[in-house]
Amino acid sequence: MHLVFTVILMAWLTIGIVSTISAWRYTWGLPRPEVPGRTPRVAVVVPIKNASPLTTEFLRRLRSQAYPDYRIIAAVETESDPAFAVLSEAAETSGAIVFTVVAGPVERGGQKVWNLLAALPAIKADDEIIVFTDADTLPTPEWLARIVSALTDAGYDAVTGYRWMIPIDGRLSSAIVAAANASIVTLPRIPAIINLCWGGTTALRRETLERIGIADYWRGAISDDLQMTRALGAAGCAIFSPRQSLLLSPIAMDWKEAFAFGQRQYRLILMHVPSLWVFAALVTLVPVAAALLSLILAFQGQIPAIAALAVSTALGELRFRYRRRIFRSLWRETDAASLAGYWRAERLLRPVWWCFHLACVFAALGSRHIHWAGIDYQVRGPQDVEVLWRRADD
Repeated sequence: MHLVFTVILMAWLTIGIVSTISAWRYTWGLPRPEVPGRTPRVAVVVPIKNASPLTTEFLRRLRSQAYPDYRIIAAVETESDPAFAVLSEAAETSGAIVFTVVAGPVERGGQKVWNLLAALPAIKADDEIIVFTDADTLPTPEWLARIVSALTDAGYDAVTGYRWMIPIDGRLSSAIVAAANASIVTLPRIPAIINLCWGGTTALRRETLERIGIADYWRGAISDDLQMTRALGAAGCAIFSPRQSLLLSPIAMDWKEAFAFGQRQYRLILMHVPSLWVFAALVTLVPVAAALLSLILAFQGQIPAIAALAVSTALGELRFRYRRRIFRSLWRETDAASLAGYWRAERLLRPVWWCFHLACVFAALGSRHIHWAGIDYQVRGPQDVEVLWRRADD
């Protein structure tokens, strides 16, 4: 028993120390004044479904980027989609050019990926940089310039980012999802080893996009970013994650929606990158198991267990402070008062979102049915996806 406890304890503390150092390293020099040395023409490709106040705010921000030469290629499912009307109205106002593509309903594969496939022919020969993003984010004015800078100044093959979720309602479920997601943001991302593309921010040169043959990887697929990761990996292209490539992503989820979201993310990872799922399972299971075991032994008066709990709590407090410092550096204008509940959940409810995260990881071992944006899919493989049911108003 002592040997088992020692092994679990060492693994727990190692995970905690590495995660804390990584979060600390992330804070260095933020915000960085990244400005591209040159400003080549950019095409921003975004799939959009439905419309909400967030969609309108996203488009306003996307069309007001501090970048001189870019246009937007938006892809929707049908002209009856509310997003089409919003895009048509936006195209008549001042701001970046918006070109809308109608993809039609998908039969095999995911609707989002189908929309992206329909957008590819709209890319022109003079579009030097192609940037993919999602409509549920809030890009800062410097977002596009920072992404382009990483490609043109640093010479990277591909650049990606990640979401920083913020709850926009008062529900505990939203705060727990955001806190669990924040714990992933500052994890180490090593190009060509454990880094993955994220659909909300992925940028590469048009020549690179053509060379990797992304259409072949997207046909019949449900995940645009994991298939992009596979395509870049097969072509020998490393994926880099500049620290300022994060995007705010407002969320409002009840517990059912929160669990479905987490389960879907890890189900896709299990199918596309099984080794990463195993890694996620270990780094979420070990802290929960070690904390429970330490609590039991601490109540028995075991000094090592009490010390382990104290060290873990101190490391968690450090990570909380570092993540809050990152947030304040990148989004100074965000209303801090509206996020007080989120920060309390991150700081004080760590065991809750640890367990939530663990449940989402292992729930991925269940059925291969995925519900996403009003559509039920049967997912048999990365490019073997069938539409089972579609909500009537979609």
